[in-house]
Amino acid sequence: MRAHVLVATFPMAVLTVTSPVTAADALCKPLREFIGSVKPDETHELKFHTIWGGGFTGSDQDTMFEKACEHNQYGPAKGLCAFFMEGGAVEFAGENAKSVIRCLSSKTRFPSGILHGISYSLTFGTDNRGSHVDIEYSQDEQLGGMVLSITAKGY
Repeated sequence: MRAHVLVATFPMAVLTVTSPVTAADALCKPLREFIGSVKPDETHELKFHTIWGGGFTGSDQDTMFEKACEHNQYGPAKGLCAFFMEGGAVEFAGENAKSVIRCLSSKTRFPSGILHGISYSLTFGTDNRGSHVDIEYSQDEQLGGMVLSITAKGY
């Protein structure tokens, strides 16, 4: 009997472990393309807005959730926005911020639980070429809900 329980439990454990990795891999590619594309002395920003349990300021009262992404017509940011609009978390939107940070800083770990806000800065690239990256996840005072901002300053 134990063997059957172990066999039934193991596939669920494997799915639980591999699903976030697959999602992170899907995010990391457009994220790194966005950050890597920023040339020296350029700055580009992306903002992913989310709200759960209602709509943004001025939205229909019956709205359950909304998401929006600002890319400022910058091509590589459009690809990252497309990822967030298709697969970005809304109910637990802090998971998006955690995933972004993990893509760029693989040794960074977070405790379990809901992330209510974070401000994180790092350098991504080499000593000679890369970007200073600022990641901020916070309350969105203008639209309502939360906003994940990713700003890359090339060097």
